[in-house]
Amino acid sequence: MMNKLVIYGVLMAVMLMEARTEESLFEQDLGDQFKIDASTRGLQKVNLRCGADSMRVELKTEEDFDGVMYTRGSFYKQSEPCFVKPKRAGKTLEMKFNLDQCQTINNGEIYSNIVVVQHDPDLVTPGDAAFAVECDFRKPRGVTVNAEIQARDSPVLQKVNATPSHPGK
Repeated sequence: MMNKLVIYGVLMAVMLMEARTEESLFEQDLGDQFKIDASTRGLQKVNLRCGADSMRVELKTEEDFDGVMYTRGSFYKQSEPCFVKPKRAGKTLEMKFNLDQCQTINNGEIYSNIVVVQHDPDLVTPGDAAFAVECDFRKPRGVTVNAEIQARDSPVLQKVNATPSHPGK
């Protein structure tokens, strides 16, 4: 009987030590050993258009892109409009979402978000990038309007200042 208790105690100790070892490996911080720096390599252009109630981010790449573009915090859910995956590889990818979606931060009349461009659909790799995007509605925007008039004069150029009355509403 005593031998069985000793064997049982030894087995429990071994299992406990093994569990602690696995736990410490699982919780090990690899931050100092695994570095990925932000890069714009392969990106030709990132364009942001601010609408009265939405943001539109357009990505143009130098080569066909078959990765993903998403707002920070939207990777695991992987649902549109906060996560975009191209139907087929191409050089242009677009994401459009409302100002009250995709973890967009509203700070008064400034709306901001982080857009991540990931070249591999499953893994973060060197060459991936994250961009802060911001729509600022505090100041009026100058808009140039061209109008051609059938008259003796050359085309008329008008400058119009447009400000959304209630952005995001």
